[in-house]
Amino acid sequence: MKINCLVIDDELLARRLLSDYIGKIPGLNLVAACSSAMEAQGILQDQKIDLMFLDIQMPQLSGIAFLQSLQKKPVTIFTTAYTEYAIKGFELSVLDYLIKPISFERFFQAVNRASEYISHIQQIPKTGLTDPNPAARNVSSQEFIFVKSDYSIHKILYDEIDYIEAYGEYILIYTGKEKIMTLVPLGKIEGLLPSPKFMRVHRSFIINFGKIDSIQGNIIHLKGKEIPISKTYRDVLMNLVNRDQLF
Repeated sequence: MKINCLVIDDELLARRLLSDYIGKIPGLNLVAACSSAMEAQGILQDQKIDLMFLDIQMPQLSGIAFLQSLQKKPVTIFTTAYTEYAIKGFELSVLDYLIKPISFERFFQAVNRASEYISHIQQIPKTGLTDPNPAARNVSSQEFIFVKSDYSIHKILYDEIDYIEAYGEYILIYTGKEKIMTLVPLGKIEGLLPSPKFMRVHRSFIINFGKIDSIQGNIIHLKGKEIPISKTYRDVLMNLVNRDQLF
């Protein structure tokens, strides 16, 4: 299946370069190369666009303002000569961030990420994760989720997750080897994780029940972290603990 691409850049040479790169990669289809956000608006209304290469600094309407204005956003890769917009790009769930001058090698890497993202995650584009097999979540301990973080897509096995912490509009996923930040509500990932393997113990924490080291009062000790237990979730937690208690 072809990935329909849209290039938006006010510089003619930049449009030509990206158009040429797109033409070199099988599986990509260039729908249009626009010189302004206003021109691109009409293309997005009339055509199905899967992947958008968007310049940031443009006259009349910047790439950031244009992306923020879209209700239905294609998978987007920023193209810019400036590095200071990287954090803003992450906040807007931009898939990648290409710094001009853009080499074909770097472009190819970004397209590979986009292809994987479109295949696995585009079904829920407003969040940073997807459940690859929701019908069988309680069947296999080797199931996983894909999480977008720092312009990369991470595959995380459920068994690798120690706990998850809310961090403003983001969440932090702690595994035995790394900490991954992604833009998704805690309640969203709670609905994807198998229960009772994972359970909410506080408005800001989800734990892997099997990773608990000890419980003292209203504190869970887990992998060196002290996690609070709220009254709302304490009874459910203790019922599970008592069920598995030997004496």
